[in-house]
Amino acid sequence: DKIKDFKTEFVQTYYASNGTMLMESSGILYYKKAGMFRWEYKIPKQKEFVINGNNLWVFLKEDGIVYIDDNFKSSQMKLVLLFLYGEGSIEREFNIDKIDEETEYFRILLTPKEEAAQISRLTIHVKKKSYNVEKIEITDKIGNRNVFHFKNLLFDSGIKENTFIFKIPEGVEVSPLPKDMFR
Repeated sequence: DKIKDFKTEFVQTYYASNGTMLMESSGILYYKKAGMFRWEYKIPKQKEFVINGNNLWVFLKEDGIVYIDDNFKSSQMKLVLLFLYGEGSIEREFNIDKIDEETEYFRILLTPKEEAAQISRLTIHVKKKSYNVEKIEITDKIGNRNVFHFKNLLFDSGIKENTFIFKIPEGVEVSPLPKDMFR
């Protein structure tokens, strides 16, 4: 609740329901209190996800397109992001199914209370010594898993608000966010 902002490196690995790794991406995540996020993907393709208030911009640089969602606040993905960083309510949105204590981590297993949710399970790995979230696993309705590992967390470094202002580059296509983009 006291954290004003943070910056972290991340590795995101996406697995099919049969366990096959489909893709691995990495980059930098910026967060500022009041629900502002900026995900800058560097590998394998450059892309940006910027969340500021109700708005989401997705810039796929190599494809020359910007997707916009001006009602992202109601998205379940935003709820996951917000409660991970102290702005949402785990109790309101999720059932706490199990808490396992491992050698270095607490592993918290959550399921959404809303049946129509895109997410079927959320697993959070919290480092015992620091209480930092170092890994999250998001499992969808058909069993695909999206796993995020976070490292080199830097808290309260004074990230400027203009980091979360997205300016649409000249010459790119602009389109509404496809409804199935996060499924």
